[in-house]
Amino acid sequence: MSTFTIYIKRKGGEMEAANKAALLLKTYLSSITNTTITGTDVKVVDDGTSPTLLDTDVIVYMVRSVSKSVIAKQGGSVAIAEANEGILGLTDLNKKICEVYFDRMYEGSPKELSGAVYHEAAHILSNMDNAMHKNQDGFLKDAPDYNGSPTTKNQDFMKKHVGKAVKMNGTY
Repeated sequence: MSTFTIYIKRKGGEMEAANKAALLLKTYLSSITNTTITGTDVKVVDDGTSPTLLDTDVIVYMVRSVSKSVIAKQGGSVAIAEANEGILGLTDLNKKICEVYFDRMYEGSPKELSGAVYHEAAHILSNMDNAMHKNQDGFLKDAPDYNGSPTTKNQDFMKKHVGKAVKMNGTY
C-alpha cells in the first residue's frame, strides 16, 4: 500500500498556475484510491529538481511551448502537436515522457493545466495511445473540454490503472 504521486516538473510557464493546478489535481485524484494505492498527492517541482519516483508515480513536464519539448529533445516526435495547436499536451509511451504546453492554456488557466496533466497521466498509467479516448468522455476523450471536472467514467478509468508500474525517468 502506497501513495500515488503526480509530479508537475516546471520547465516553463507560471509557478502560480502550476501550484493552482496541483490543488485542483489533488481534488480530482482523491477518489482514485484502490487496494494498492491508499493515498494520492500532487507536487510541483522546478527544473533542475529530480524527484525520487516510485515505480507507480507519474511525472508530467510543463514546458513553455512545443518548441521546448522534452519528448523532442529525447528523440521523440511531436509532429502531431506541431500540426494541431489545439493539443495541450502529448505523451510518448515508448520514452515514458508526458508533457503539457503552457502557452496553449487559455491565459495560463490552472483549470486547463490540471485537466491536461490529468489526461497525459492517464495515457502513461494505462499505457495507451489515442486508443484511450475510445468510449471516453470528459477529460479523457479526444479533444477534451477541461472546464468541468473529471467524470465518474474518467475516475473509474484512473482507479483501474493507478498503481501499475510505469517506471518514468524524472531527470530530463
